[in-house]
Amino acid sequence: MSEAWMPEAERIDGGRAHSPPGTGAPRAVWTVTGTDPAVRSAREEAGRLVSAGRTVHLVWNPLTGDTVQILPATRRASPSPGSTRHHGLRVDHGDEGRVCLVVAVVAHRSAPFTRGPMRGRDALLSWLGSWGVPRTWPAGTPGTGTAPPPERERVWARGGHFGHDQVPGSTDPGPGRLDTARLLAGDGRVPSPRPEQEHPVTD
Repeated sequence: MSEAWMPEAERIDGGRAHSPPGTGAPRAVWTVTGTDPAVRSAREEAGRLVSAGRTVHLVWNPLTGDTVQILPATRRASPSPGSTRHHGLRVDHGDEGRVCLVVAVVAHRSAPFTRGPMRGRDALLSWLGSWGVPRTWPAGTPGTGTAPPPERERVWARGGHFGHDQVPGSTDPGPGRLDTARLLAGDGRVPSPRPEQEHPVTD
C-alpha cells in the first residue's frame, strides 16, 4: 500500500496546499538545490525552498542520507515558482501527472551527486516505486542537451525518472550529468572512476 508520507523522512510544513495531481504515467522529477551537502542539511534546504515558494516533495542529502518531506505524494509540487504558468497557459510540466514526485537533492549540478555516496537512496527509491514510478530513465542522461519538443513530450508520456531539464516546457538547468544507471540500480557506495555512460532513448 502506498503511503503519502515516506516513513523514513522527516516532515516539515510545506506551506499552502496545492491542487491534487492530474492524469498520466507516474513520474519522478529530479533537481538540485545548488548547495554543498557537506555544509547544508536537508532540513535547512527544505526550509529555504519553502520560503522561496518551491514546494518539492522530498529534499535529500545523499552525503548524510537525511531526507525531509515537504508535501505528501497526493499533492502537486511547485518546483519552479513562476515558470509553471505563462499568461494562464501551462509551460513547465514538472508538476504534471497522476503521480509526479519532485526530489530536490542537496548538491551542485556541476558536481553530479551520483559520483559520491548516496546514503538513503534505497529507501527513497522504494517509496517512489510504491507510487508506481518505474526504475527507468527514458529520456537518457540529463545535462546533455535538449531534445526537440515532440520527442520530449513522447518520452515524458512514458513515465519514469527525469531530470527537470528533460521535462517538456522546462527551462530549469536540471540536476547535472547524472549516472542514471547507478542512481536507479546502484548500492549507494562511492564508485570507482570510469567513463560516463550514455543512456540513449529507445523504443
